[in-house]
Parts: sequence; structure tokens; C-alpha cells
Amino acid sequence: MSAFMLWQMRLDAARRSEVTSRSLVQVLGRDIARNIELYDLSLRSVVDGLKLPELAQADPELRQMILFDRAATAENFGHTLVFDRTGKLIISSRSLNPEPLNYADREYFQYHATHPGNGLHISQPLVSRLTGRRVLIISRRLSDPDGTFAGVVLGSIYLDYFRQLFAAVGADHAGTVTLYGPGGAIIMREPYDEAVIGQSVSATDSYRKFFATERDSFSGPAMVGEGTRDFVFTKVGDLPLHLSIAVTPAQVYADWWHRALGLGAVVLSLCATTVVLTGLLRRELRQRRAAERAAHELNIQLEKLATTDALTGLANRRRFDDVLGREWRRAIRNQVPLALLVMDADNFKGFNDRYGHQRGDEALRLIARSIEASIGSQADTACRIGGEEFAVLLPETDAAGAEVVANRIREAVLGWKVPHAGSPNGVLTVSIGVAQIPETRAADPAGFVEAADQALYGAKANGRNQVQVYGREVPAPRAMTG
Repeated sequence: MSAFMLWQMRLDAARRSEVTSRSLVQVLGRDIARNIELYDLSLRSVVDGLKLPELAQADPELRQMILFDRAATAENFGHTLVFDRTGKLIISSRSLNPEPLNYADREYFQYHATHPGNGLHISQPLVSRLTGRRVLIISRRLSDPDGTFAGVVLGSIYLDYFRQLFAAVGADHAGTVTLYGPGGAIIMREPYDEAVIGQSVSATDSYRKFFATERDSFSGPAMVGEGTRDFVFTKVGDLPLHLSIAVTPAQVYADWWHRALGLGAVVLSLCATTVVLTGLLRRELRQRRAAERAAHELNIQLEKLATTDALTGLANRRRFDDVLGREWRRAIRNQVPLALLVMDADNFKGFNDRYGHQRGDEALRLIARSIEASIGSQADTACRIGGEEFAVLLPETDAAGAEVVANRIREAVLGWKVPHAGSPNGVLTVSIGVAQIPETRAADPAGFVEAADQALYGAKANGRNQVQVYGREVPAPRAMTG
């Protein structure tokens, strides 16, 4: 019970950890997606505003008010900048007279210059030339009316925003929270490690599994560091960003281990006390149990010896008489079928005379094995009731079923192909007589056996190596010699 409780507690700990991680990534993902979407709306507003012909002639201060809304100047958002087709900075949300800087060498500028689409582009983490702080750049392409490249409008998000967001929800207590950008670049990681910011993990097995698995959680190797982690991940909106929480097994089961050790100590104490008391009782009972066991085993052996044929291992005549009487009464009382097979090795006296009694004993054992292999139910009883004569009791078996079993035994014996020069077939065979209640009218078990014997004589009279069912044209019994 204690082990079951501990196992359930362990499963609960794993479930709680996964539920907590899943809730956290959903909350963080929605917050990040919403803020980037709001900032992207500002960029779209700038793109649309620059298409107005009157804007070029407007006063710089008025142009600022038209192009940039308050979202562009919100905390944790950096400069919103506009560049012409040469990469020269022409408009800034933070200054009416921007510095004459050129950004044509930046990855995002090169991307828009070579890609005609107008979708949102997210860069790798980089250091801003204006502020010197780490930022994430989101940008859109400016195009002339004919579709040619006209420049870029971009906005920057300070990476401190993501760090503050992770800290605000207590992410440091939930495992390692990581935000991945395009190409698997690490944008932010909590606990914070500046050395891994910008590092790509796209080649790791666990990152590839993000896109291969159908579930939003799995266990895999750490993408940074060593060991195994339990990952819960999500895609951030429709953006090329992914968010994951990775928890080590030690974190998942930390509280469980404390409870397990406490409960284990109590259980072990109780177990130790129980062992001592049980040992004292066992010492008193050991000798009695040993004596009872020896007596029981002796009784079993004696009973087995008394009811088992030593040569074949089948039940002997005594056992046959006991079982026959019991099954006879049950069949008559409950009106259920009872079948009896009586079989005899054909021309067995000649077999013994020609090959000797040792080979004769081996042949009897083969017949016994054939019988055992051919009966299926544990209720069936196979016996050796005479020198080369065997019997099989088949409770709740009708004549058709008994005939099937009898033919199976006959064919099994024939299949051994034991040489027998005195047999018409040249091999050892058996003849089998079948009687079955209620088809056979017999006043007592002895009459039942007599009916099966008559069927056996009929099988031998008809040429041996065959099965004869009592009542089916059985010839008048006559003396047989094997």
C-alpha cells in the first residue's frame, strides 16, 4: 500500500509539473504574441503613412505625430526607424533629426532587399547601434508603387522585456524558460545566461523534436548543458518564435523525494517491528510446519504410488475404479454424457515373444504418451487397467467426441511406426472400443465397462487398428488373443 501511494504521488508530481509548465508557456506565449502584434500594427501604420504624398511636405514634428503612435514609444520598445533603399536612416521615432547612419549591412535589411514579400521579419538577437543594448528587431519592407524595394521600417524590442516577463511570472521556479527565434537562436533564457543569448540550438535532437512530435510535451536531452529534460513547448502565435520550459527530473520530483523519504522511514520502522515479531512467531511454528509438510508430502507420495501405474505413469486400475464409480454416479444423477474408451495393443503377445519384454515395456510407454497427448481436458482420466489394456474416461463427452479422441489416439500410436512383424500393418497398432452414456444401457459401472469391451472385441474382429462404438453393428464377442 505504501509503495502504491508513493507511486501515485510520483505520478501526481509529474502531472502537476507538466500542467504548471503548460499553463506558464501559454500565458507567456500569449503575452509575447500580443505585444509583438501591437508593435507590428505600429510598423504597418508607418508603412501606410509613408505612402501618403503629402507626408513628404509635412512639418517634421507633424510627420512624427502621423507616423508614430504611442505604442512605438512604450517602455521596452526601442527606436522605430525608417531607412531608404540605400540603408540610410531617414526617420526616427525618437528624434526629429536622426543621425546619418547606414544599416545596409544588417541581416534584416539584406533580407527585405532580396525578398519582395511584405510580411513581418524577425531578426536574430543583436546589439543596437543606437543604444548599445541587446534587442530583437521586427521589420517590414517598404515598396514603391511598382513593387521595387524602397527601404525598411523596423522596430526594436529590448531583450530585457522578455527577461522581466519571465521573472514576473516566477519562471525561475518552474525550470528553464527559453524563447527561440528563427533558426533556433536563443532570444532569452531564464535562469539568465548571457553567454547563450544568440546561440543556435537548431541542430539539437530536442529542438528538431519540437516540429516532429504531435504533442506539446516530451522528454529529451538538454539543448544547452547535459542531462535529460521534460519539455513543454508552444509556438508564439503565428510568429516564427517558440517558447519552451525544460524541467529536470530532480526538479519535478524534489518535493516527492522529501515525502517519500519521510514515509519510507515510517514504513521501514513498522516493517522492522513486524519482522521481529514475525521471526519470533516463525521460530515457534517452523518445526510444526516442517513436520506437517513432511507428513503431507509423504501422504501425497503414498497416494500417488497407490494410484499410479509404475511402468507408464498413468493411473492404475484402482484409480480407474474410483473415478469410474464417481463419474458414473454423476452422469446418471445429472443426466450428462460420459464416454469410456477401452483399448488394447494389437497382437501384443507376439510382439513380446519376438522383441522381448523390455521392448514391450517401451511400446506400452509410447501408447501411454500417445493417450496423454490426445486428451485435452483436465477432467479426462487415462489409466492402464491391464497388461496391454488401457482405458480413458471422458466426462461430459458424447459418442461423436469420444470417437474423435479415440481415432486421435489410434493415429498417434500408428504414427510412432514401432516395427511389429506380427501385425498386418508391420507396425504397432491399437484397437479401441467406445461406450457412452446415455446411448449405452448399463445397470452399473461394470456393465458400462463390459459394453466398451464388447466394442473393443468388435474392433479386433473387424481387422484391428480401428475404433468401434458400442451399438454400431458390434459383432458377437468371441475370445481374442491380443
